[in-house]
Amino acid sequence: MKYTIIGTAGHIDHGKSALVKALTGTDPDRLVEEQERGMTIDIGFAFLNEQIALIDVPGHERFIKNMVAGVSTIDLVLFIVAADDSIMPQTREHLDILSVLQVQHGIVVITKKDLVDADLLQIVTEDIQNLVKGTVLEKAPVVAVSSLTGEGIADLRRLIEQTVLEIEPRRDRGIFWMPVDRSFTIKGFGTVVTGSVLSGQVAVGDTVELLPSQKKLKVRGLQTHGKSTNRVQLGERAALNLAAIGRDEIQRGDVLVTGDYFIPSMIMDIHIKLLASVKKTLRNKSRVRVHIGTREILARIKLLSAENLEPGQSGYAQLLLETPAVAMRHDPFVIRQYSPARTIGGGMILDANSRPQRRFNTETLQRLAGLQQQDPVDLIFSLLLTRPDGGLHHDQLTRLSGLTEENLKQLLDAPLQQNRIIRIGNKNPFYCHKLIYDRLDAAVMQLVQEFHEKEPLRPGINKAEIKSRLNLYNAQLLERILLDLINAGRLAEKNSLIKIPSHQITLTEKDEKLAAQIRRELQANAFNPPSVGELAAAIRLSEMETGRILGALFGLGDIVWLDNEIFILQTALQQAQQILVDYLKQNREITVSRYRDLLNNSRKYALAMLLYFDKTGITSRVEDVRILENPDAD
Repeated sequence: MKYTIIGTAGHIDHGKSALVKALTGTDPDRLVEEQERGMTIDIGFAFLNEQIALIDVPGHERFIKNMVAGVSTIDLVLFIVAADDSIMPQTREHLDILSVLQVQHGIVVITKKDLVDADLLQIVTEDIQNLVKGTVLEKAPVVAVSSLTGEGIADLRRLIEQTVLEIEPRRDRGIFWMPVDRSFTIKGFGTVVTGSVLSGQVAVGDTVELLPSQKKLKVRGLQTHGKSTNRVQLGERAALNLAAIGRDEIQRGDVLVTGDYFIPSMIMDIHIKLLASVKKTLRNKSRVRVHIGTREILARIKLLSAENLEPGQSGYAQLLLETPAVAMRHDPFVIRQYSPARTIGGGMILDANSRPQRRFNTETLQRLAGLQQQDPVDLIFSLLLTRPDGGLHHDQLTRLSGLTEENLKQLLDAPLQQNRIIRIGNKNPFYCHKLIYDRLDAAVMQLVQEFHEKEPLRPGINKAEIKSRLNLYNAQLLERILLDLINAGRLAEKNSLIKIPSHQITLTEKDEKLAAQIRRELQANAFNPPSVGELAAAIRLSEMETGRILGALFGLGDIVWLDNEIFILQTALQQAQQILVDYLKQNREITVSRYRDLLNNSRKYALAMLLYFDKTGITSRVEDVRILENPDAD
């Protein structure tokens, strides 16, 4: 079953609320102040039937913020012009807002038909046709009615029902998304919020996330079209009764979503267009009012592709928000001048979780051009090509692309088979574009080569250093790159260090003399090896130089590092291993204290050696003793 949300738009006193009442029997002006003043202040709601909801919006210029909140979620607009007034300032501004929000379907309704004659009605009709030429309402049908006498109301209702059948349903992104437009308390029930469900569904008992506050809330009850239900879905007007939260903790502009999919952001990448009717230039870093969904936020516009924007011009930019917000890719937004507040343009969200970008940067602008495209495969490539961490996990790609889980998997099949995208891991896999992968592959090779040139006496570089130097924060991605390079014979791994296979440590005559001194000192203290500081003092060398030679001896296989502080000659370690094995073949188990006594060293060194033998598979620890891992081995 398809559900449709219709909204009104038009100047104040042009009969929007009266028309809604004539169509539905419900007065959408629910506030006492609205009843007393005869003027719509906030958005109101009514239902044409069980599948069609109506949102009525205020027409006064002071309440444009509420008007935008109302029409931001609609599928079809009733664009209203009074026959006795014709086109007025908010008629034009509301049309601009509808165009910016990309409302594709509408019906132009001339109200108060009973107040004018046929000639004046024809003039008003022609004025409207001239106004909407070249806009989203250019092909909209025009209907004249009188809410007072009822003339034309039945015809309008039939036209609405027929038009609704022709509207393509919104694309379901597979996750629940509902911008909040009202929050109130019902005695005995608690906090209730209302909104239009723009994606997914939610059921009683489900947990939803409130953004941008990131609170997890349980749904206690649901209503749609004034009736209780167990589930609400895409296209419905819904009221959610939420547990453990006060009405003051939720406000218009918040969004209820499926949990853990979206992250509030302070920076969004956008494509922006100024209205041709705007009188002023939009300068870089201008402060503006931004309307995203049902929320109004103050922000500055950082222009990325132009020095300034002139009326009618468009370009790429960033929203530098003053408070956190959430959005989905390709969500429309409205920009209003900060003061005096008037609509100056709008556009499309391209990346709702961005970071500061440099102006006039070619790579950035290419990325944004890709994000602007509707082709989902191009979008996926664009998202993957510009990630500073090399790629995206599956859940991140789902969130940023706005694609459903099923669609994303289907779209990834061909690029994965063609090796244009690299998949790493199985549970929530990580995806990397092949161009980025090849770039990182080359960067790793260059880094290892440069490391050998700078540190010829060190056997190799550890993975943590590679990760840090390349700012590569995804461990899975680095492991995959290193594995592929090792399997291809371009790199080798020894003792957890990465090296070029052909790299050999060659000591100079001077370094060989220093190495011989170090070997003698270590041999003299075979099972009680000195620290770097003690060794440096013994051979009268700096600790840095001593460490350099020790690194060379490690690379040559002469010494073994037991941990960060303890190293030992390879020959001494072999002797200690033989003593241990001989003892265990006779006695089956050994304690740290007993091994210390056998080696005549301290517990510190005995324990370090036993941990090394555990790690290398010589022994196994059973409670407080060690036993041979393979007692039958020679």
